Amino acid sequence: MTKWMMTVVLGVSLGSSVALAQPKTGDEWFKEGETQYDLGNFDKAAEAFKQAFALETNEGKRPAYLYNVAQAYRQGGKCKDAAFFYKRFLALKDTDTTHPLKPETRAATEKLVADMEECAKQQEASAGQPPTNTMHPDTGGTGGTGSGGTGNTGNTGNTGNAGNTTTKTTKTVAEGGEEGGEEGGEGGEGHPAVGIQPKLISARVLVGGAKLSAGSLSVPVEGSFALIGGYPIPLNEKMHVEVGIAATMTPVGYKNFITNGSGTATFTTVLADAGITYGVTPELGVRGDLGVGALVLGGVTQMGNPFTASGAAASGSLVMGALRVGASVDYAVTPNIVVTATPFAFTYSPAKSGLGYMDKTSAFTRIDFMAGVGYRM
Repeated sequence: MTKWMMTVVLGVSLGSSVALAQPKTGDEWFKEGETQYDLGNFDKAAEAFKQAFALETNEGKRPAYLYNVAQAYRQGGKCKDAAFFYKRFLALKDTDTTHPLKPETRAATEKLVADMEECAKQQEASAGQPPTNTMHPDTGGTGGTGSGGTGNTGNTGNTGNAGNTTTKTTKTVAEGGEEGGEEGGEGGEGHPAVGIQPKLISARVLVGGAKLSAGSLSVPVEGSFALIGGYPIPLNEKMHVEVGIAATMTPVGYKNFITNGSGTATFTTVLADAGITYGVTPELGVRGDLGVGALVLGGVTQMGNPFTASGAAASGSLVMGALRVGASVDYAVTPNIVVTATPFAFTYSPAKSGLGYMDKTSAFTRIDFMAGVGYRM
């Protein structure tokens, strides 16, 4: 085989290999765009996301690719192009009735549009400032320095843009899932459930009322307080579990039947708690709790209290087992703040030996109805 023929064969083989290596599907082009984006090759990333958009047949995925094109142009300092594709992203999401854009995501994207349009104006104004001539490499020129400065200034839109928008972290492109467009608006951090799923901690404080039952004792509705906190574990896009603790406290006033004075007993529960939340909508979720632990009955060290047998004075707080189940509704006011209501929570605690007025109490039960606020991060 002649050298010329070998060259031709080698060239054809290399060409075929390159052709075979080219992405062929929308998902493959997305991965290519993501790789180029992470490498800082923003123009190549934008072109790859455009290819993904052109090949994608799933309408639910297509808005994400437009958002990613805009992200790549924004990071590359092409403010005018970025503004155009952010607008196209919003326009396409307007027609998406299955996964509509959340208000906060729309507001964030509209701010990006405004920032990019302002950046584009600054770039155009800078590019049009005199001097507009070029510099000769041998002789320099009176306008040379200015011209060279102009060339650099044309790229300062990227710096200004970075100051006005969020800084790129590990991932800022949207995943190509069915809800990818919405993910893109939030920096690709995942699907929300009840606003945004907490990642580190979730805590809530509740106040309300409690109706206690203690055998033959008549206990009116009393004020009740609760503190619930846990570590969140996501199960899927709409559901997560929180494992932590729950503490409740209900003070109960009573009249000492020996001294006719007044006293206050406290029913405090400390429980290991597991709560599961299901996101009905991006902002609204329903939650169920199951807690197992102890009930601590305090304030019964005086003789004549109505809780111990014959009003005997206890040597200290009395500890019993406790089981609590509850149902709540959460509404995410912001990604971090949640308003919560617990219309029903039931606590059961078998009475300790020696408890109960005239020994008629076999168990303490409590029904809580509460409302409060939670913080997630």
